[in-house]
Amino acid sequence: MSDQQNLLDHLEEIKAVPEEKIVYCDMPYKVFIDEAEALHTRASIDLPLLSPYNLTIDKLNRLLSLIGAMRTAQSNWESQKTDKQKAIETWEKEAPGMIEFRDDVIAHMEFAYRSRPDLLERLDEIKEGTSRADAVQDLASLSVLGNENPESLGDINFDMQWLQKSVDMADHMGSLLGDINGRMYFEDDRKLIRDKAYTLCKEVVDDVRSYGKFVFRKDVEKRKAYSSKYSRERLAAYRKAKAAEENGN
Repeated sequence: MSDQQNLLDHLEEIKAVPEEKIVYCDMPYKVFIDEAEALHTRASIDLPLLSPYNLTIDKLNRLLSLIGAMRTAQSNWESQKTDKQKAIETWEKEAPGMIEFRDDVIAHMEFAYRSRPDLLERLDEIKEGTSRADAVQDLASLSVLGNENPESLGDINFDMQWLQKSVDMADHMGSLLGDINGRMYFEDDRKLIRDKAYTLCKEVVDDVRSYGKFVFRKDVEKRKAYSSKYSRERLAAYRKAKAAEENGN
């Protein structure tokens, strides 16, 4: 069964995890997934010794399918982060040109409408605000203003195609901005699914590890297979650094 299918199979269960019950990963997700897969392999081999204590093949199968679900959820989250970054990079590349074009249109209109206080007032209103969304809206508003009052623009040989360009640029940059802003709140989307999938998967990982730690409590080497190598090494590094710090003092 594919990892994608595993995620679909567990999706309702994953979504049902209460947000207040979410557990957050304290190591790189790839490391957790790799360790969970190694645990599944080890426990499957040791199943004849673990099954008398009621570790079942069903539980190991559930572990494997949750690992697949989490791998897909993590990949989805990474893809969404990448999409957002691409949108940000495109915006940062194109925004200066958009601002320069908007300012050119405004400058031309201020000159063309210099004898129209009412239109200059509308231009002042358009220029209010400094956010990215304001810049996009400015282009759309300038196009409307120009199309409603074309005569004065014609008197200064204003390129009327700029009004359509303003609309097209507003549509493009607005869509880009929507991609950026729409991905700012991941807690409602792929990140939340990833975090909930991890919570379910870790629950089974901890359970399987508890069996191994008990059954092989007198076998130091085998018992290690039922704990996190990453956590052991991180703890050892911390203790080493702490000891060096104390000796240095």
